Amino acid sequence: MKLTKNRRKKLINNIGKIILRFATKTRKRAINNIVRAMPELSIKEATDLAFEAYGNCAYGVAESFWLSQVDPDIFCDEETLQILQSGTGACIATMHLGCYEAVPLAVAKFANNSVTLTNIPNFLADEMDFYSAVNITAINKKSAHAFSQLLIQAGNNAYISLHCDLYANQTEVTFFGQKTKAPAGVVLLAKMTKKPLLLAYAVYQDDGQVQVFFETLQQQRSEKNLAEQEIEQNVEQVMAQIYQRFEQIIRQYPSQWYWSYNRWKNYES
Repeated sequence: MKLTKNRRKKLINNIGKIILRFATKTRKRAINNIVRAMPELSIKEATDLAFEAYGNCAYGVAESFWLSQVDPDIFCDEETLQILQSGTGACIATMHLGCYEAVPLAVAKFANNSVTLTNIPNFLADEMDFYSAVNITAINKKSAHAFSQLLIQAGNNAYISLHCDLYANQTEVTFFGQKTKAPAGVVLLAKMTKKPLLLAYAVYQDDGQVQVFFETLQQQRSEKNLAEQEIEQNVEQVMAQIYQRFEQIIRQYPSQWYWSYNRWKNYES
């Protein structure tokens, strides 16, 4: 942290690339995923993209440890701004792009109740100052009662940011023209608590500045007593909408997304 932002970014970016060079399975998965998603790229182009993206993601993860130094530029339309400033809470679908925790950080600029679900390492489980210092409540994803805690927070009008771009055996979606499955927790949470559903993502500019973009997917719902089958159908439709938007964003910023997830698990051709 004693380094300048640019030197710090360059150092961590290079460390990320070195890690990927020795992480054979992770490297192969990233390259295969890129080729699968964007077959127009050559193997060399896919390989170069995999290393560039991994280096950028390494920095995106590392910045979570000095969130107090991150001051994102925030962009949204008037409708979304009203939701963020209302104080009544929302559920926010986000992704592993740019600075991973910039979305809940940006939320905390508007509201005092910003919550995120995070995969906290055991050695850091009791040392969450890097979240609390910037007014973010972090819930451990590994907790057996994580979803219950999210429901409680939603009931207290929290703004809950959840990463939704990794594989989970819940809802089938089409992603880059191929079938896969995705976590539907953020949509279920929004429906169960009748909260607005937003989509948000963070990207780095060339100078290292973080920009966070918010979009409204659904306003607060007033429907009552929806049949279970109708709820399930709506979840699938909304998740399809989210993943269509994720794909557009990734195509716009391919070097800032984490390509190494086993995204098409159990859907190998």
